[in-house]
Amino acid sequence: MPRLITEPPAWGLMVFRWFAHPLFREELEGDLYERYEDYLKKYGHAKARWLFLRDVASLFRPSLMGSVTQLTNLNSIHMIQNNKRLMGIILFGFALLALPLVAMQFTASVDWDLTDFIIMGGLLLLTGLGCELVLRKVKSTKNRLIICAVILVLFLLTWAELAVGVFGTPFAGS
Repeated sequence: MPRLITEPPAWGLMVFRWFAHPLFREELEGDLYERYEDYLKKYGHAKARWLFLRDVASLFRPSLMGSVTQLTNLNSIHMIQNNKRLMGIILFGFALLALPLVAMQFTASVDWDLTDFIIMGGLLLLTGLGCELVLRKVKSTKNRLIICAVILVLFLLTWAELAVGVFGTPFAGS
């Protein structure tokens, strides 16, 4: 008879325990277990594992590594739901990084090494997080658009300089 697996992925829990602050680790871990059991009943083992790992990844942020006090079950679930845009930024960055990775499999004209992926990932992450910070802190829609446009222009100029050396700085390897 096949064994029913009711435990979430061990390495997902290990990662969570590594970054979660000890003051609220137990409570959040309990929430993660409850959500995993719900996913298991609703979707089955394979999808429940992926959803569990998504929940663990959504909890990886500085606010849970610091000294946040009086975190409740309701607040932890609320924090997961409020960071969908942040998760979207990170997933979009990974999707953009996948494009040159896939292109490298089919053509020799795209030749990135690990350093290129790390630098571009950092640029994408900084750009996304900068725009996210602006969207959270700036109240005026007009100012949001202007500041995000400046951030995007700076990103594009940096990318162009790194890619082809538009300005001929030593930063681009010229």
